[in-house]
Amino acid sequence: MARILVLNLGSTSSKVAVYEAHKCMWHETIRHDIQLTSASLIEQKPARLNEIISSLNHTSDYTLKSFDAIACRGGLLKPMQGGVYHINNEMYNNLKAFKYGVHASNLSGMIGYELGKELNIPAFTIDPVVVDELIDIAKVTGLKNIERRSIFHALNQKAVARLYASSIHKTYEDINVIVAHMGGGITIGAHKKGQVVDVNEGLLGEGPFSPERAGSIPNDQLYAFGYNHNFTPQEMNHFLSKKGGFISMFKTNDLKLLSDKYDSNSEVKLAFDALAYQISNAIGARSIIFRGQVDQIILTGGLSYSKLLVQKIISFVDWIAPVTIYPGEKEMDTLALRTSNVLDGKEKVKAYS
Repeated sequence: MARILVLNLGSTSSKVAVYEAHKCMWHETIRHDIQLTSASLIEQKPARLNEIISSLNHTSDYTLKSFDAIACRGGLLKPMQGGVYHINNEMYNNLKAFKYGVHASNLSGMIGYELGKELNIPAFTIDPVVVDELIDIAKVTGLKNIERRSIFHALNQKAVARLYASSIHKTYEDINVIVAHMGGGITIGAHKKGQVVDVNEGLLGEGPFSPERAGSIPNDQLYAFGYNHNFTPQEMNHFLSKKGGFISMFKTNDLKLLSDKYDSNSEVKLAFDALAYQISNAIGARSIIFRGQVDQIILTGGLSYSKLLVQKIISFVDWIAPVTIYPGEKEMDTLALRTSNVLDGKEKVKAYS
């Protein structure tokens, strides 16, 4: 029975868990001090590693030497097919150098690789955010040499699609589903027979706006906005991904707080209705790739706990296909399950090169 250490590091916290036989035996979310998270990611790594080890030693019955493998959230890497990847030296170096972008998720693979080397056990990453299975026509834009990118909640989207397939006694490769992951960022993917053939780029908020992201903006107004504020490209990226959406409108990203004001505040009502409309609009756009043959629409992510938002979306899209809701995210369970499948010989591991 394999014992797996699961690492899922985000910008302000580190999720750590221990799994045995697909069952979570222990988990903790370590909330990091702002003094630490304000430092560069490379500077954060030693402190985060120490906090993870300390948490294991003091609040669990497990020691590092008791693990058979490490499963890590995927970071920003070069585009790749979905699957389970062994974190090799090349992947580690790409993550450590932030070659393909700077994001806290890179720390998961970096720490997992270093621990794996020390303990002489394998470290894996599964369906990182850069999974790219887009069909060619979905990448084309109206400017030569600029293509749409595939950066989205691949791990959770594929996880809930597999869960749905299992619930109807089929495989992921047998179904056509549209998955909307709705959280701080929102991505809507068309999953066609096991491949995400179209999805909006979630890192900077292409598509619907979200509690934090600006979403797609008219080109001329976006350019003028950046120009008038003297933003560098990096500053513009930060603004679009961290200070847009409900934060820009209402100075908060708390959906519960805003939904409580839905009936009493006309501005909140309009914004809330617009969020549901834009998500639904993107779901409708994804449906064309299937020419109407959509098995299911799946809503997931933290915002899917909102009954008000979910019901409004369903009212727009249930004519396309039935709707299933998987609230929250299944990332930790999926990291452990897919790693266990590799160890048991049920799934092949892929090489990053």
